[in-house]
Amino acid sequence: MRLTRINKQILFVFLFILFSGMNSFAQTKQDFVIVIDPGHGGKDSGARGVVQNEKDIVLDVSLRFGKMIEKNFKDVKVIYTRKTDVFLELWERTQIANRNHANLFVSIHCNAVTNRSPYGTETFVMGLSRSQETMEVSKRENSVILLEDNQEKYQKFDPDDPEAVIAFDIMFSAYKDQSIRFAQLVEDEFVKNGRSSRGVKQANFHVLRTNASPAVLVELGFISNQDEGTFLASEQGKQKMTESLFEAFEKFKKEYDRKTIPQEEEKPKEPEKPVVGKTFKIQILVSKNKYSPSAKQLNGLTGVEVVQVGELYKYYYGNTNLASERDELLNYVKRKGFKDAFVVDFVNNEKLEGNQNYKIQFLASNRRYRDRDNKFGGLKNVHRVKKGNLHLYFYGYSKTYEEALKDLKLVQDRGFKSAFIVTFDGQKLIE
Repeated sequence: MRLTRINKQILFVFLFILFSGMNSFAQTKQDFVIVIDPGHGGKDSGARGVVQNEKDIVLDVSLRFGKMIEKNFKDVKVIYTRKTDVFLELWERTQIANRNHANLFVSIHCNAVTNRSPYGTETFVMGLSRSQETMEVSKRENSVILLEDNQEKYQKFDPDDPEAVIAFDIMFSAYKDQSIRFAQLVEDEFVKNGRSSRGVKQANFHVLRTNASPAVLVELGFISNQDEGTFLASEQGKQKMTESLFEAFEKFKKEYDRKTIPQEEEKPKEPEKPVVGKTFKIQILVSKNKYSPSAKQLNGLTGVEVVQVGELYKYYYGNTNLASERDELLNYVKRKGFKDAFVVDFVNNEKLEGNQNYKIQFLASNRRYRDRDNKFGGLKNVHRVKKGNLHLYFYGYSKTYEEALKDLKLVQDRGFKSAFIVTFDGQKLIE
């Protein structure tokens, strides 16, 4: 097949990427390089948001993302295309990645459209999508070229030229699977943290097209949407998006190490032995306030246990008798924002002293209900305590915390999802 001049240039770029990327696969565990690219900057503000502009949001999230990686991965080198509000040409961004033999390139952006309704995250890999929506995003992100001085650097690519498409497929097949894998991990983590995902997509972005590594472009959401724009400009919003990116990277890095780092033949490890007689939980919070399971104060953690001790409520996360899982749980809740969290050892089947016992508070009302009222969901032997103008309703009698947890599950299964454990001395609530 006779190649046109433009396709020879495409193949030349492919050969450059192939040989410059060989170092990427040959690196040791000490050499993993991630290049984080905060989109836009300087005279290029990017999309204009309802609260904050794109260039500022993505710079903040990018710096948080890199800092979190540096703190948790000593074998990863983090490189930024920019750390301040400066203008960079698109070709400079990819040159930074290629010059440093990046193992992963992550370009971070925010979306915006004239219609204020759309919202949600999406992550792009290099591809030849012909959808109007994707082409508009590609056009918007590539439009920075118009602000650059040397626009002739950018080779034009004709998606209708069969030779160009063949050359393109050859060039990007080397990193396509890894790019798609990381993109999917990112979107999965966004969903876990309560965001709406628009999925993994393909588009012809210049910062992806000339990269000699797995590369993605992440759109954190639509800052033209009032709710999402406000969220992404907030401290909580930026931190949640950062955590999602980090957790995706953590999974990607583990997979990368298993595939690329030669593993020494090791003797089979003995299974970790559980700690006998103890259960570990992570205390994340103590408050005078009783929070619902979906309260923002719990930072998206699910399955949090609540125990009332006097006038205080203690909040616990996790449940394990393995030391390794205990440490992982503690690190996880600290990344979720509970910097003062700590491990609490619960002695299995330890009984409360004297007449002390655990009960489950499942209802508080200004009404006094009769015994076995339908309001109780079939619970029997309900104990009532009057406190001020309220009637508090309790179920169960347990001497050990394990028994109390069983009662708690029973009560929650009857529909009282906000029920929690309290302590009594006989029939008197311990204040």
